[in-house]
Amino acid sequence: MVDTITLSLPALDVLGEHLRLDVRRYPFEIPAIADTPAERGDVVRRVWSELETAGLAVDGRPEPEVADALYLISSSECSIAAAGLLDVRNGQRMAARAVATGEVGVAGVITGRGLQLDFMAPETLPEVCARLLPPAPPGSGRETGVPLRLLRDSEHRSAGGVASAGAESPSDVEEITRLHKYRLGHFVVAGTGEDGSRFRMPTLTWFDTDRGRYTMCYGRSEEGETLFCAPADQQGIAARLGEQLRSVREG
Repeated sequence: MVDTITLSLPALDVLGEHLRLDVRRYPFEIPAIADTPAERGDVVRRVWSELETAGLAVDGRPEPEVADALYLISSSECSIAAAGLLDVRNGQRMAARAVATGEVGVAGVITGRGLQLDFMAPETLPEVCARLLPPAPPGSGRETGVPLRLLRDSEHRSAGGVASAGAESPSDVEEITRLHKYRLGHFVVAGTGEDGSRFRMPTLTWFDTDRGRYTMCYGRSEEGETLFCAPADQQGIAARLGEQLRSVREG
């Protein structure tokens, strides 16, 4: 089995139609390849020719590895979607989706050449997704949680022109979120539990500042719905994604 497959976006569109797959799963944005049926026919013929030249198709059919990768990346198995800006100044975007069954996994990343698909061991799913981000040290400080009701109270006071006089924790989170961010993005973990139910975990947001990298995610605490903010490096993000994946699988 090949380890890496690269498909142009037109090829992804054509193969998705051929295999009857929804290849436009979040966060992939695949533009239409033609404006008219005649133009599309020309593009389809060119794509199949390019695929066969690259050894990715034979006699109008994709090679088994190509079909397997696309079936998996388009499936509803346990998945992690990753989107964001790897450089806020120049708008360098990140769009990736990784999916794993009990036996195999595949990660798809949009690059300048199209969609790069890499097969991987299913247990490495969290680590592979965490490595999509450039290395960065964890931010300073420690994890803090702010009840959602306190954040809403603070927003109401600010909207009314009244200075915030809330607890220390909201001030800590507000200070961190106001830091200049030069990279930012989020992960969405979803999948099918053991009982067949679909689950989607709370979005795990991350951002890089001059103080380091932080994550933010909503969860539950003794005070109800809470926004948690914590320093995190690649290893820390992988651990959080692993926790969310286990929650999805256990239902």
